[in-house]
Amino acid sequence: MTTSNTLPENCYNSMVHCLYTVAEQCPSTPAASDALHRLRNLVLVLLSQLSAASSVGTSELSLPEVLTLVTTSRELLTVLTGQGTGGPVNSEMDQALSETLSALTAGLGTALRQAQADKIRGLYVIIDPQVTGGRDPMDIAKAAVQGGAAMLQLRDKLRDKGEILTLATPLQQLCQENDVMLIVNDHVDLAATVGSAGVHVGQTDMPVDQVRKVLAPHQVLGRSNREFDQLVESQEMGADHVAFGAIYQTTTKGVGRPPQGIEPLRRARELAKVPLVAIGGINIDNVAPVVEAGADAICVTAAVASAADPEAAASAMVEAIRLAGGRV
Repeated sequence: MTTSNTLPENCYNSMVHCLYTVAEQCPSTPAASDALHRLRNLVLVLLSQLSAASSVGTSELSLPEVLTLVTTSRELLTVLTGQGTGGPVNSEMDQALSETLSALTAGLGTALRQAQADKIRGLYVIIDPQVTGGRDPMDIAKAAVQGGAAMLQLRDKLRDKGEILTLATPLQQLCQENDVMLIVNDHVDLAATVGSAGVHVGQTDMPVDQVRKVLAPHQVLGRSNREFDQLVESQEMGADHVAFGAIYQTTTKGVGRPPQGIEPLRRARELAKVPLVAIGGINIDNVAPVVEAGADAICVTAAVASAADPEAAASAMVEAIRLAGGRV
């Protein structure tokens, strides 16, 4: 190539090296196996266009590392095709690579979200500025984390997104520093902006397939359900975990219908093929039957946020979950 083609030449070499690394060092991942097989065939063609051989190390990459390389490759491919250079990346190769990398991204995202499933467990505390007893929501969040909560959810139905962002950002930092999952309620754009572990949507919120277009591939998606058919539908849509409730009577969030109780929760457990979150009216006195019915995570608001000592309340809930046989 001439000097004027230095940029496309460098982009091409970098892209091929990234893809070769993915092809050689991607761990075995059923969700991405077909796309990875197609990529390996395409890489053989791409390598034939290089003047120098490409080489990689022998150690296996982690899934996040592979996803980063795939994302970088897609960006380089965009630069190459935008140059209109033709050559090694003609329209046929561009289409094949684009489709393969898109499928690989989706497969890697699925695998990463499945790996997150183990973290959907134990105490799951909703941080709602309206349910803090006038205290700073960050203080409630810190207390919940110190008390052993495995998950936090930011739920703010009243304030503008700019105001919510000022809470979401330090909440995400708190959770990252303590290996706790932060889930953002409703606001998919905020979840994407702060890089939270995921988002939670209701039955009338943005559809699951549209949410996926906004979130990063590794971010999990939970969906609320009050009926069995909704729970099944949520799984078919691709929800990574499902919430079911209200289990008991609750005043924190008006639902306008009788509580579910324990027996419907058992049925929900039978139907759920993904982690099951129980929510609604759960407290230290009634949590044991909920855990025994099979809930993976116990979602509470007032039981911690309205307690005189939120950290002690969270710690007591975690211990009650553990004693009932739940994972904390």
